[in-house]
Amino acid sequence: MKIAFLGPAPPFLGGISQFASHLADELSSTGHEVCFFNFKHQYPALLFPAGRQEDDSQPKHTSQRVLTPYLPHTWPKTVKAINAWQPDLLIISWWVPFFAFAFGYIIRRIKFGRKLILAHNIVPHEPWPFTRSLLRYVFEPADNILLLSKSCLQDLRGWLPNRVITKSILGFHPIYETHQGKISKTNNQPGLLFFGLIKEYKGLDTLLEAMPIIRLAIPDINLQIAGSVYGDESVYSKQIERLGLTDCVKTDFRYISGEEVSEYFRQADVCILPYKSATQSGVIATAFSYDTPVIASDVGGLSEYIEDGSTGLLIPPEDPPALAAAVLRFYDQRLLSPMQEEIRAYKKSSTWTDLAKLILDR
Repeated sequence: MKIAFLGPAPPFLGGISQFASHLADELSSTGHEVCFFNFKHQYPALLFPAGRQEDDSQPKHTSQRVLTPYLPHTWPKTVKAINAWQPDLLIISWWVPFFAFAFGYIIRRIKFGRKLILAHNIVPHEPWPFTRSLLRYVFEPADNILLLSKSCLQDLRGWLPNRVITKSILGFHPIYETHQGKISKTNNQPGLLFFGLIKEYKGLDTLLEAMPIIRLAIPDINLQIAGSVYGDESVYSKQIERLGLTDCVKTDFRYISGEEVSEYFRQADVCILPYKSATQSGVIATAFSYDTPVIASDVGGLSEYIEDGSTGLLIPPEDPPALAAAVLRFYDQRLLSPMQEEIRAYKKSSTWTDLAKLILDR
């Protein structure tokens, strides 16, 4: 089968590109021919204050960089390229309405194969004008919509008509398989990790407010923050200074390349996701790939990936004392080893093979 992907792939950074690349690896390994119809440029620099959008990596699969979604003259060229390749299946990566006009135009003009939207989100984390109309423009001409959490399915039901909902497939976010479990820590200090692109809804401010409470009980605790900031990083630097945390909080406000990720999880006992809203999170998949438990807000679809008390702990959002109490429970009850065992068992049931089968058997 010839399977085309529309959306970001390497060398573009970020979880959407990483997810598509892993899914393509799985499909290719089972004998399917894969081709990415990739972006030439993803966002205007003005709309992406987090810094660089690409790295020096090379795609593993055939990749045609044809689409700049905010430049309409590239849309017909993308349609022509996809139709010339004649895919049996086109997988469209979806996560924000910024791409609606380009994707809706393209989907309507593809003459070959089944068109499947891979929806990482339905409702954007930040307010977006005319969201409902833009969603309908993209989703109505698709043959199927793959959702990665029940939370996304609920959003689909709330925002789109039944004729769209009936095309949905409930999937999941597999655990990344490129990592070989937990590696030995580089120090014996208790360590927390906040990892990934930093946006306001991810609640880093809540974690920082919890840190003084945690330090009272665990004086040698340290927190590593690793990820580029979408906006003004000085907001967090000033908060760290105001709370007197400069000696226990380390910041690395930049994109962390794949080769560097293991070093950050090597230093951590537990990964913290104090999100204010969410659907699912690729950070959980990354943490579990290193057998690292997760403490996360009980919002959106996060609870579908974390079994409270087993593979991590769930807490109410925007509640620093509750977050602090969860961290203290993690250490007081010595939960690291038993949670690692549960994570190893969980990984066997959330594979890329299973997700690929779900897509192909529809």
